[in-house]
Amino acid sequence: MVTVPYLAGLALRAFAAFHPMHTSVAELVSEPGTGAVVVSIRVFADDFKAALGGSLGQAEAYIRSRFELRDAANQPVNLQWEQSAQAGDVVQIRLRAELPRGLRGVQVRNLLLCDRFPDQVNIVRATYGGRTTSLLFTPGDQAKALP
Repeated sequence: MVTVPYLAGLALRAFAAFHPMHTSVAELVSEPGTGAVVVSIRVFADDFKAALGGSLGQAEAYIRSRFELRDAANQPVNLQWEQSAQAGDVVQIRLRAELPRGLRGVQVRNLLLCDRFPDQVNIVRATYGGRTTSLLFTPGDQAKALP
């Protein structure tokens, strides 16, 4: 006998497999007292692999070409690659940056997968100075400043 929870679980997995929305989420977290910022990016694995030609081998170059931080003086921030890993249907990427003056006024550009999907939506959530703020990016957007 097939139960309702079993069928619901199958339906949710099937829905997730097709994820009709194209989205990524990036979180920027300032580590108090260190000047370091941890950047965690999550994208759907199938979308990301398709953009990379089927392999995660080009992930770092792709991320660097479409995700950027600039400090309050509009200078590029060096993003140190820490890792990328697939967990289920999501690829998780971790970067680190040194921003001694913090995230206030930093320009963010997140155009991941915007070249591939016209309905791509990228969310950047930044936590710093006791606050959390979010920025939204869609194809054609320019860099945006954190308040």
